[in-house]
Amino acid sequence: MLELDLRVERQSAALGALARHDCFVRADLAVCLRRINCVAAETLDVARSSIWLLNEDGTSLVCADHYDVSSSVDGTGQILERADFPHYFQAILEDRVIAASDAQSDPRTCEFTENYLIPLGIASMLDVPILFGGRTVGVLCVEHVGLPRGWPRDEQVFTASLGDFVAMALAAEERTRAESALRRAEERYRGIFENAIEGLFQMCPDGRFTDVNPAMARMLGFADAAGFLAARGPVGAPLFVDPSRRAELMRLVDAQDRVVGFEAELYRRDGPVIWGGFSIRTVRGADGRILRLEGSLEDVTLRRRAEDQLAHVALHDGLTNLPNRALFMDRLAQSLARARLSRVGTAAVVLLDIDRFSLINDSLGHAAGDRLLIDLACRLSARLRPGDTLARLAGDEFAVLAEGLEDRDAALELAEAMRSCVAGPFVDATDQELFASASAGVCFDVGGNQGPDDMVRHAGTALHQAKAQGRARCLAFTDGMRTEPLLTLKLQSDMRRAIERDEFLLYYQPILSLPDRRLTGFEALIRWNHAQRGLIPPATFIPIAEENGLMTDLGDWVTNAACRQMRTWQDRVGAPVPLSLSINMAPTQLIHPEAFSLLDRAVAASGVDIGRIKLEVTETALAGDAELLPQRLRALRERGFRILIDDFGTGYSSLSRLHRFPIDGLKIDQSFVKPMLYDPDSAAIVRTIVALGKALDLDLFAEGVEDEGTAAELGRMQCDFAQGYLFARPLPVDAADALVEELMEELVERPADSPVRTLNPA
Repeated sequence: MLELDLRVERQSAALGALARHDCFVRADLAVCLRRINCVAAETLDVARSSIWLLNEDGTSLVCADHYDVSSSVDGTGQILERADFPHYFQAILEDRVIAASDAQSDPRTCEFTENYLIPLGIASMLDVPILFGGRTVGVLCVEHVGLPRGWPRDEQVFTASLGDFVAMALAAEERTRAESALRRAEERYRGIFENAIEGLFQMCPDGRFTDVNPAMARMLGFADAAGFLAARGPVGAPLFVDPSRRAELMRLVDAQDRVVGFEAELYRRDGPVIWGGFSIRTVRGADGRILRLEGSLEDVTLRRRAEDQLAHVALHDGLTNLPNRALFMDRLAQSLARARLSRVGTAAVVLLDIDRFSLINDSLGHAAGDRLLIDLACRLSARLRPGDTLARLAGDEFAVLAEGLEDRDAALELAEAMRSCVAGPFVDATDQELFASASAGVCFDVGGNQGPDDMVRHAGTALHQAKAQGRARCLAFTDGMRTEPLLTLKLQSDMRRAIERDEFLLYYQPILSLPDRRLTGFEALIRWNHAQRGLIPPATFIPIAEENGLMTDLGDWVTNAACRQMRTWQDRVGAPVPLSLSINMAPTQLIHPEAFSLLDRAVAASGVDIGRIKLEVTETALAGDAELLPQRLRALRERGFRILIDDFGTGYSSLSRLHRFPIDGLKIDQSFVKPMLYDPDSAAIVRTIVALGKALDLDLFAEGVEDEGTAAELGRMQCDFAQGYLFARPLPVDAADALVEELMEELVERPADSPVRTLNPA
């Protein structure tokens, strides 16, 4: 404010001196123009100032006077053609001030760069049109040499006033018009207060407004200053939305004499409130007593909204508009701090993500995945308790912060409610229904004993364990899980040598014909007999193999071992007995460039009848490459393999494309089979899949059959085959051998018309 006051004082003095110069009385145009240029250069502290006048038809500018502080060269008489500088002429003729801080980049002045700005070292230009007789007759050009500089509003007004003095000089021969031009120049500068685009005001020492300019009145919804001052009468309407902010502003002014950029919400006469930025200084008398307060008011509403938006973007997920990791961790830290202070509070963190979500993005595209995430965010938000925080941490991982739960069981109940939100169908952009499942991990804390990073890490460990145990479940963190991340890292290292150390082995789960309960084959299931940890289930190490690119090597080992075992059983049962073996094929195996050669070598090396080998491919794998996968499956089928679709019903869109795939059977996923007796929706899904399979002449297999009621219901639905704990768990090779021996004994001993003895439940 002080710098502005000094500039204004200097400019006012210069204008006053110029107005008193006798050149205007003498009507000496050349002297007047030279004096104006000198005043411009000296007052604005620039190197060059020049005055250019338009010819009659406005096609060129002629330099009427040129003043250069550092050179005696006179540029008077130079001509600028409109055809050479169209943008500059357009701006001047439209009565626009050109305040170019960087003249070489400003579109209105960059036309001068090569032949004028660069040779003379001109960085910034301030050009104002000279108005005379209601039209533009020329331009006053102020040029700064050196580093670029800005042109404040007061300097633009000052230069415009100098342009008026040029007009006065042009009309000096007419005394009346000269005097009119002089008055206009003085009034124009005196009117800075009235005509400024910024809100300007004066206040008495106690903070009451005594004068405001029209810009401030309009800013606050009033037609003129009088209306604003009337509204601020002795018991008038308040201006500050929060009265304490006014008190704070006055306290700062009293303490500091100058306040800059104080922001507060202000009422308008009508319409929404605005954010105003105050800059105020005190004006004191010779005795130090405050005479008045004066300052400016700027409408900063748009900036505040932009800042709020930036803050929102920085702390919220762009897709779901939920809090992001940074905001979630901040709220979690606050929650734990409150619990630590009170020593009675509780906090729970639930991490939830969608099982096999990457398959949706890979097969249906990221747009479908984003649509599912947005839908899921809405579902999860609807399940929140008041005060809970739901955030999207990354990808398909969501987090819930819940306070005030009674115990870990209550936290698990909340997590299960959140996880159930995924159960219902999602609808993609083509109105196809997508079914998914989710896993969740919970960390429960009492009294703020853990840090926020600890809680999120522990919840993540529990989530990882839930996925390792088969997905679609919820687990709470326990102390026994603390070493799980380290064990995972250890398993990653151990797995690379497990094949060469012969630590893997196959278990075999029997597959029965439902109508007569006869053994028809096995499904080969891999296990890892770790040297230190013992038998490790596939749900633990298969994800590690997938993440580390080991599935092809692991799948090749399974194929070779399974084919050798099937050759042994093939030799034992002979051609008449249709015993088969199912082998799971991971998607990475199926699309591997050497997939065919690896399978061919395994079959050739074992000598197994290829017709006894069934390759199981998950339904989610079918949602991948729309051209490659059907070709691969067709080629495998032409080699003699039979193709089964595993986990059918859990995929995302393959149902509509099923007829395109060369397959022989469907395996109904256990997530529908297990609850079918008490869940009508699951029963309806199973019934639909069986009907679909029959219509397509496919074999139907039910997974996860654990009780006689389920087996009987599947039989009534005319499902062909089944496997599950009702019949037998996955068996080591010697136990599977024993079942094959029993099968052969019964086939040899029983009369031709007697029923086959069914497999006893194990």
